[in-house]
Amino acid sequence: MKDLTIVIVSDSTGETGLNYIKAITSQFEDLRVSAIRKPSIKSTREIDEIFESLPEKSLIVETIANKSFSKYLKNLAKENEVEVLDILNTGIEKIEELTGQKPLREVGLTRTLSKDYFNMIEAIEFAIQYDDGKDPRGFPLSDIVLVGVSRTSKTPTTMILATKNFKVSNLPLVPEIRLPQEIFEVDPKRIIGLVIDPHKLSNIREVRSKSLGLGDYSVYFEDERINKELDYAKEVFRDLDCKVIDVTENTIEQTATEIVQYYFENFPEERGEHIS
Repeated sequence: MKDLTIVIVSDSTGETGLNYIKAITSQFEDLRVSAIRKPSIKSTREIDEIFESLPEKSLIVETIANKSFSKYLKNLAKENEVEVLDILNTGIEKIEELTGQKPLREVGLTRTLSKDYFNMIEAIEFAIQYDDGKDPRGFPLSDIVLVGVSRTSKTPTTMILATKNFKVSNLPLVPEIRLPQEIFEVDPKRIIGLVIDPHKLSNIREVRSKSLGLGDYSVYFEDERINKELDYAKEVFRDLDCKVIDVTENTIEQTATEIVQYYFENFPEERGEHIS
């Protein structure tokens, strides 16, 4: 049993950070988590006091809308060699970068968020629960099911779609493993097959293998093995009669956008339920 102290620092209630941590840590069965909430931060002195009593080996999760306070906390964390997970500002900055719009950065706005926010949290929890085909019962419950061989960005694409309120599961394809019966219960229009150029896939897998310390050679990124997997995937896609997207040149965001466009072409009546 491993112990981890998570300190949630917020200039609002800290509820967002707490719910996020519950969803993430639920995936670690041998982890004992102690969550400490530090809400309503209104001064740098209050941040100083947090670090004065910070337990060893702590992770700080911050949801501070005030940019100067957030920067102050991060600088202090760096000085004290403490890891910070900034779940609020990371999202704000990404949306600002993509849209060019300036955020309000007002405290407490999450308390007045619409039903969309809670639907997104539910979708993220769904994605975590049914990731990587670990529970095939999730396939018939999904808005979208992503299917593909290893390292075709199924999980990251799943998480992006979850932030748009889609309930998404995904299934890794391995020639030696039989497909679960539940995948055949899904409307083919809800299934997306992901394919990729074999040479790019080999490079991705080689980098991944070396990062895990698996050495300079592995059947995982060997050409013959990759071609076998991709040929098998194409057979599965034909059997499922599903949409296929080539992710070779796509960013994850581009793949997600293509999936959403296809989804609304087939299910226009559901447009109001999702963030498109």
